[in-house]
Amino acid sequence: MKKYFSLILVLLFTTFIFDTAIAQGSIGSSVSPTNLYVTKIKESEFDYLKNTTTYFIVPKVLDYDKIKDLISSIWTFNDMVFIPQEDYNEDVYMVANNSIIKIDETRYSLQKSSTGSTVNSWFAYKFEMISYPSVRITKKGKKDEEIFRVADIFFTESLLKKYKSSMFYSKSKVKFFGDEPDYYNFDYGYIKNYFQILNDKLNKKEMLNVRDGIENTEKLKKLKDQKLYVPEWMINVITGLNKPREHNDILTKYEHPYELISSKSLNDKILSGEKFYYLMYSQFNEYKLLSVTDSATGEMIYLVEHKGYKIKKSDIKDLNKLIK
Repeated sequence: MKKYFSLILVLLFTTFIFDTAIAQGSIGSSVSPTNLYVTKIKESEFDYLKNTTTYFIVPKVLDYDKIKDLISSIWTFNDMVFIPQEDYNEDVYMVANNSIIKIDETRYSLQKSSTGSTVNSWFAYKFEMISYPSVRITKKGKKDEEIFRVADIFFTESLLKKYKSSMFYSKSKVKFFGDEPDYYNFDYGYIKNYFQILNDKLNKKEMLNVRDGIENTEKLKKLKDQKLYVPEWMINVITGLNKPREHNDILTKYEHPYELISSKSLNDKILSGEKFYYLMYSQFNEYKLLSVTDSATGEMIYLVEHKGYKIKKSDIKDLNKLIK
């Protein structure tokens, strides 16, 4: 029997969260893998998770020692053990009262029941946190596991990566993207903030739902005079496939101090412990999420979800209204 609960970070943390708005994520029972909405998790289920051991499966694309030191400095919710991806065997760790955090790459599709043809598909690259409240052995010797799907921290696929795999790919347009990573928010600084908020929310047994949004007006007003950092890759999110325009087309609609910064510099500042606020964009399915994050704690002081893909003038104007 598989029972699913989710904290969605789309991370942005989403994630995501989680299946969180932590970066962009939510805490609660997952409604559907096609959206970020969740319903309530019981207090007893938080208590259960607290008493499990969490095994963090370190993906090959991350430095084992660096991510171990980083997450160990953050994680206080329960006991954690780190396992290199190449040493992980799902069957071995599928044991009652174990929790697992690992990278999951899944391509979903929606199909018409009459013809079976795919009508929509999307790709998810995420850290997922799951737990096994019970695992029994069937008469055939197979494991029948109960699963709590606790958290998903989604990472946003870059426009360049999406475009390279599309049927409309053209080398002539690739130059407009510049040097983009495969995933915008998959870096150590962003990951630090995502796990800070995941750890914090689990400890506090707090719910978090993307649908509710976040508007911490008291902290947002600090941005009247305090600089907001904007990662340079967001320019591509604004311009899309069009020839890059000056960023002031949209960003100068923001009426307060801001600074464009390289993703590397932004992550370095986060890892150094420096306190500032930065703008973050995440994409899940046909929904975009725009947030403002505290670099020191991972706390989001602003989060909004809209249908669409590109950042628009109206998105910036809405943020302005809350800062004034």
